[in-house]
Amino acid sequence: MPRIVLSTRFIILPTAAFLCSLLTLVAIAKTDSLEEAATNAVKTAAELLQSENYYDRILGAGTLSDIGNETGLEVLEEFAIGNDIVYQRSAIDTLIGVRHPNGIDLIYRLAADNQMFTQFLVQSLATNPRDDMSEFLLAILQEGPPDVQRYAMQALVHMRDSPNAIEVVKSVVDSSNTDGTTKAYGYYFLARRGHANEIAEQMLKLAAAGDLYQREVIAVALKYLKTDRAYEALAILQKSEDPRVSLAALASIAAQGEKKYVNELINVIARGKELNAEVGASAVRRLPPKLAHELSIELFALKIRPIPGARLLEAWRGIEWDPSEIYEWGLAHDDPDVRLQTLWLIGERKERKKIELLATYLDDANPRIRGMAAWAIIRIAPEAFKIGTEV
Repeated sequence: MPRIVLSTRFIILPTAAFLCSLLTLVAIAKTDSLEEAATNAVKTAAELLQSENYYDRILGAGTLSDIGNETGLEVLEEFAIGNDIVYQRSAIDTLIGVRHPNGIDLIYRLAADNQMFTQFLVQSLATNPRDDMSEFLLAILQEGPPDVQRYAMQALVHMRDSPNAIEVVKSVVDSSNTDGTTKAYGYYFLARRGHANEIAEQMLKLAAAGDLYQREVIAVALKYLKTDRAYEALAILQKSEDPRVSLAALASIAAQGEKKYVNELINVIARGKELNAEVGASAVRRLPPKLAHELSIELFALKIRPIPGARLLEAWRGIEWDPSEIYEWGLAHDDPDVRLQTLWLIGERKERKKIELLATYLDDANPRIRGMAAWAIIRIAPEAFKIGTEV
């Protein structure tokens, strides 16, 4: 066989200047692509703002508010103080997430003038915490009515602490005027911040004698108390006839990595009654990240149902692990609600590398999909939209 000789005589090595120019062109192309995606996202949001479907209008308004659009903020305000409770709650949920320069001022103004708005706002913050509202919630915690206090404490559990947060929470849980459920969330707050041993007796007392709501919260909080008594209490709670108490305890035990309980949690999510499956899927966020990932992949293989699947995607908002396989599963799903939740997750986690992918959904036949893709793009890169561009 003849030898093949590779000659290097005619290979021209790129110069540093050429490479620099090439990198500049790539950067310009990426910038142009990002600007185009942002512009198209805003156009999509503007179209939704004119929709006859109020949910679409609220979603469009939230997206526009994120680029500083006053009309979007005005639409959210209109719905947030409207007479329809369902749309009011949706608008408040959206308003909590917007980053309009005047958004927080609007929230405080509406809270000062409207008691119902304040109640719904605090309830929404319990599921969608916003760190810059910690002081507001601490004030509610000390002065608000019991039902609102409870949601304020629940919201504070997952927020970044202001300087006096622990001191205020301790004073509230020590007060004889504080109801048991608020105390339970207070213990959860403190246990999550390393104070579990200090309040061990109070938590174990509620685990044994509290009502259903209190035992459910304590079943979550006991995860942070690493003692034999805490484990025994969780084992008892896990056998509760109330599924929410049982599932809360199950997730706390499963978080320790015991295969028996991990498999039981998987079984509940994959095959249990739908409400139980939803609760179990939401609890995945309380597992160690690696375990949460492994469990999710196993659930995908078991063809998890759409509704608990959507809750699982929601849980991934705060799981510190590579979500690539999560996105892949969600976007390939037949159910539009699962795809919608996946687009939300990409935006919530601010995945800049996914903007081009998100842009492909701006032409989707489903207006909710288009709207969520638009929201996600602007959520990730609001600065990419050139102010003054005609929409």
